Amino acid sequence: MAPQAPGTRASRASIPDRPGSLPGTTTVLAAGGGASGSRASRLTRAPAAAQWLVAGAAALVAVVLAAALLRDGASLAQLEAAASAERAAPAVSTLRRPVAPRPRDAVPADELAAATAGGVLPLEALSARYPKDPAIFRALMMRHALPPPYHAAALAAAKRLLELDPGAASDDDVKRVVSSAAGGPPEAASAALDLMASSMGSHGADLLYELSVGSSALKERAARRFAEAAVLARATPALRIAHELRVAPSCKARQALLQRAAADGDRRAIDVLTPLIAGKSKGCGFLGMSRCAAPCASIAKEIKAAIQAIEARTGPSPGAADAPASR
Repeated sequence: MAPQAPGTRASRASIPDRPGSLPGTTTVLAAGGGASGSRASRLTRAPAAAQWLVAGAAALVAVVLAAALLRDGASLAQLEAAASAERAAPAVSTLRRPVAPRPRDAVPADELAAATAGGVLPLEALSARYPKDPAIFRALMMRHALPPPYHAAALAAAKRLLELDPGAASDDDVKRVVSSAAGGPPEAASAALDLMASSMGSHGADLLYELSVGSSALKERAARRFAEAAVLARATPALRIAHELRVAPSCKARQALLQRAAADGDRRAIDVLTPLIAGKSKGCGFLGMSRCAAPCASIAKEIKAAIQAIEARTGPSPGAADAPASR
């Protein structure tokens, strides 16, 4: 046997267990294995329940990571598309309407601004040089509409604007100018009704309907123009159902229209339906002192359901409950 080196022992493995350690365990202190041996010793001394807890947590993390890695590409594409649409939505919602492309020979912006500041005569001269630029005729329309309004000239400019840019019928300024002219002298009123009926599409039908249910002197004339087949054909589904509800001869006839009203109606349909379920506090019975029943009390529940469906789509209609019975 080779002699032992001075100061060493044959083996450290024979060192007895430390006080308090589990029976049969030793601390392995072989060269290079001190740290790993210490970890292994601690793990072997851990209770079985703790070992199961650690193993369960590790398995759960593995499942979550696997689910994330195995998500299919279609789901990721859908999420990315939804995020892109959400980011793009605000930009789209700011557009008022499709704008007609400017013609090749459009008037320069600075020249149009100078003519607008100069008044009607410079704008008229500019319109002769650039007869296909709707911007000039819009500026002319607005200039002629200034107080005191020159209705005939404003309508002539509006008509030319609509010929060059049919989408201008949805412009609030165009609708305001044409509606104002309808309340002007008889010649201007007739020209305004003609423009609504022939050149403004569904927006013209909307304006004619509002005049026909109002209290202006044009009420009857507007109603006749609105009833023209060509005008009704251009009306929106919301306007058509409001008109049909209004002219229906009986509650039973209106009952057959309630499903369409719920699906297509808007504020105008609510204005027609609300008075049908509103009774009066007096005016009936002996000496007119008794309360009057609602005109269509027999189908009140169905009418209320239709009104609620419309409001769920379009939002509450302010003042709808106070709509006059004549509507």
